[in-house]
Amino acid sequence: MKSNLFREIDHTADVAYEVIARNLEELLQDVLSILLENSEVTYLESDLNGLLNQQMNKLESLQNSIKKCYNIDKSDSEKFIDSFFDAVNDMISKIDRGYFPIFVEGTCVYFSQRRITLRIKALTYHGLHVKLGDEISLRMVFDI
Repeated sequence: MKSNLFREIDHTADVAYEVIARNLEELLQDVLSILLENSEVTYLESDLNGLLNQQMNKLESLQNSIKKCYNIDKSDSEKFIDSFFDAVNDMISKIDRGYFPIFVEGTCVYFSQRRITLRIKALTYHGLHVKLGDEISLRMVFDI
């Protein structure tokens, strides 16, 4: 009789983070840092000069960018989770379509056209917990 040649192994297709932010702008900056930490920037040789110029002159780079403002509702935890979930997944979608997040201002994110490969596929509702108060304390799980 043949013995089993397989076994269950620990595996996760998720990555989780905890964030404590003073306000929505800081929270969005942290989310973008998480997304960029889980990505690879693909540069074409012609992009290198443009990237250097963008870093030297933020105003000029903002003129050639797309601005997306998010309405994240802080009135209660449930509304916050729903609106935050939609905002983060919209950012992920924009990145997947070739827009690189370059700057956060309030609840607005500026995107520049640049291809990056994102390891994160989506923010999940599973494990998404928030505590609202003087600070925003958030635990989030991303599907990778």
